[in-house]
Amino acid sequence: MNIVVKKRKRKKGWWVFPLLSVAFVYTAFTVYSQSREMTAIRIEMKEVQKRIEREKALKQELLRQKDELSSEESIEKIAREKLGMVKDGERIFVDINQ
Repeated sequence: MNIVVKKRKRKKGWWVFPLLSVAFVYTAFTVYSQSREMTAIRIEMKEVQKRIEREKALKQELLRQKDELSSEESIEKIAREKLGMVKDGERIFVDINQ
C-alpha cells in the first residue's frame, strides 16, 4: 500500500491581498481623519473672518470719530460743554434761578 501524500503548493503572492487590504483601511482612515480636521479648520476660518470684518467696521467707526473730534468745531464744543472754557473777551452769565 502506497500512500501518496500530496503537498499543497502555496500560491505565490498570497500576501498581496492582505497587504492591500491593510493599505486600503489605513488610507480610508487617514482620509476620513484629515477630512474632519479640514472641516474644523474651515469653520474656524469662517469665525476668524467674521471677527476680522467686525474689527474692520469698528476701525472705520473709530477713524470717523477721530476725524470728527479732530475738527476745530468739535474741539471748541467739547471745551465749552465739558470743560466750561470760554474764548477771550466772552462773558459768562449764570442763571441763579435754577
